[in-house]
Amino acid sequence: MSDKSDKLSDVEKAQIAEKAKNAGNEVREKLAKEYGVTEEEIREWELETSASDVSDDEEVSLEATDEFIKSVEYGATFDILNYGRLAFWSVFGTVSVVLFIVGIMFMHEYNRTSALQERFQQSIFYDIEEIQQRDRAHLESFGVVDIDEGIYRIPIDSAITILTNE
Repeated sequence: MSDKSDKLSDVEKAQIAEKAKNAGNEVREKLAKEYGVTEEEIREWELETSASDVSDDEEVSLEATDEFIKSVEYGATFDILNYGRLAFWSVFGTVSVVLFIVGIMFMHEYNRTSALQERFQQSIFYDIEEIQQRDRAHLESFGVVDIDEGIYRIPIDSAITILTNE
């Protein structure tokens, strides 16, 4: 806004707008130069004054439907529900949540099963290593197999050496 438009009173603005209202762009340009304001400000003033031009003597009639009258008496508009859409989204939401939960349960079961299988395989491997170590210690040590029969155990390296010497 220009500085001069701030100095003009509302009455002066209304008079300028009245002069420019029915005139063309040339008159609006002259008025803008004369009063030191922009043409856009004059257009705004025209819109402001045209809104206040409605006199109190004019009658305005409104037609209202029964639904509108009931809504005004009620204080708010009545809700008109679309039961088909409401049922669809309720079922869709419920099915989505159930599928999500079932999916999480399957993922949990899959992860639990794979963890159990991995642990089982590791325990079998551990048992095999333990058995091999026990058997190796058994083959590499002296011991008694059957004292009544006179059967004794000697390390396998010693047995191979004895057999090769014979």
